[in-house]
Amino acid sequence: MKKWKKICYGCLPFFTAFILIYILTFFFLIGSGVVWGIFHYEQIRADSNVVSGLFLNEAWLKEIQILGNCFIYLVFCCVFGIWYKRGFLPKGGMRPQHRKEFSFPLIGGAMVLGISIQCFCSNVLNLILPLFPKIQSNYLELLEDMGTGQGIFPLLYMGILAPIVEELIFRGLILGYEKRELPFWCANFIQALFFGVYHQNVVQFVYAFSIGLLLGYLCERLQSLKMVMLIHGIINISGNLFAFLKLDILWEEKTDMFLGIGISMIAAIASCLFLLRKKQ
Repeated sequence: MKKWKKICYGCLPFFTAFILIYILTFFFLIGSGVVWGIFHYEQIRADSNVVSGLFLNEAWLKEIQILGNCFIYLVFCCVFGIWYKRGFLPKGGMRPQHRKEFSFPLIGGAMVLGISIQCFCSNVLNLILPLFPKIQSNYLELLEDMGTGQGIFPLLYMGILAPIVEELIFRGLILGYEKRELPFWCANFIQALFFGVYHQNVVQFVYAFSIGLLLGYLCERLQSLKMVMLIHGIINISGNLFAFLKLDILWEEKTDMFLGIGISMIAAIASCLFLLRKKQ
């Protein structure tokens, strides 16, 4: 019974994140409305109904969405960073023996792996999604609502905050707690499953679950949460970069897509093996 309680406790970071998202979103919207009201005081005096209409304005809500994501994940950095520190880092004055986390070869390998994963996923999605137009439309709309795009705030959110927070929650806390009570393969499956569900979309669930399994494996083998944060960040940034440079037009033909899938798969496997060997 005690073991099952610990297993359930290992799932707590996932549910905590979900609850906090709704709470923080509510307070962010209220705070944003107050700030907007301060700068539009004269407009509110002329028509008090403009305040109630503000929160029904889809354009305004979409405009502040990326700022809301950044705010939520900044809070998450503090909450889950402290949680991880108390649960897994040495206490008191005990310090782990200095271990080199990064080197130029490791960073290079992580970049190749991250870009290869993004190329592989992009080609697979470009090949499959057109067969399901409604799912494709919903998926593209979801990405837009999430705040993906160009600019400093999308870069901050997708490239820095999201990798740090999501790795803390899934590969740091959930995987860390679950593998204390379960075999690694089972603990890795649980955290990857939660990682897929966290994205709340069928398309994202499939590739997030797969990527979660790989990142969990790498985190265990490399013994470095920072390294999987780096890989995660490169995956996200390269996805935005591909969209900005419109590199998708390079894979318009099916033969090109299959070629891209094959090359990116080979590059991903090679860079993964390189990282494991270099870390040893």
